[in-house]
Amino acid sequence: MGIDNSDGNNWVLVTGAASGIGCDLAQSLVEKGERVIALDRDEGKLNKVYNDSSASLVCRCLDVCDVDVAAKTVEMIREEIGMIKGLVNCAGIYPVTAFLDIAVEEWDQVLNTNLRGSFIMAQSVARLMVADKIPGSIVNVTSTSATFCRPGVAHYGPSKAGLTQLTRDMALELAPYGIRVNAVAPGVIGTETVLDAAKVQGAAEHAAKLTSIPTGRIGEVHEITALIEFLLSSQASYCTGSVLLADGGLTLGIPRYQAA
Repeated sequence: MGIDNSDGNNWVLVTGAASGIGCDLAQSLVEKGERVIALDRDEGKLNKVYNDSSASLVCRCLDVCDVDVAAKTVEMIREEIGMIKGLVNCAGIYPVTAFLDIAVEEWDQVLNTNLRGSFIMAQSVARLMVADKIPGSIVNVTSTSATFCRPGVAHYGPSKAGLTQLTRDMALELAPYGIRVNAVAPGVIGTETVLDAAKVQGAAEHAAKLTSIPTGRIGEVHEITALIEFLLSSQASYCTGSVLLADGGLTLGIPRYQAA
């Protein structure tokens, strides 16, 4: 499933591309014939995952929290590599800390990475799309934590709630330029971060998550990638401001309970 814009030489930017959903997405898009700029603040991990840049994939080290560097990097990509037709904001952090123990510094780090960073990237890319008259597509990776509470994420949840609303506001304002903005809200997905956290927090905590999911399993990374690719593609040409849930029914209510 390609993005299907008229100029196949244009590029898709993916943040957080060194691991998890961002990594799987970048590789999947390239396999489908797209040109991808893989962005991540961990240069060593980027180089390890992708080895070298190619005609279809270019790696750039970027901290989305740094507004000056982010804006300049996006402009450099436009000037030196090519026009941008898509952006996927996958970069994010997910510390689990009890509300009473969250330091202001940790709060700022989460909000800056998950919300502010997505805003900076989206604004920088959208400005170029408008200037280049490209009917582009922007996809934000938010979370069920935007509306579904659980202990330890009193900073992560608000960051994703803000990103969800930012998605809708951007969609409204950018629609006249032909730019679509949508989001995917994953539930519990088997990324490296989630699986590593399960080892640290123990089997009991992981089992508690599974009992809360009506489908009885965590999601696969490729299942989220497929939704993002759909929203980038022309098959979603009438979708803007949408937030697609992919949570196995986690947010539906009380699972596995039979009324008497």
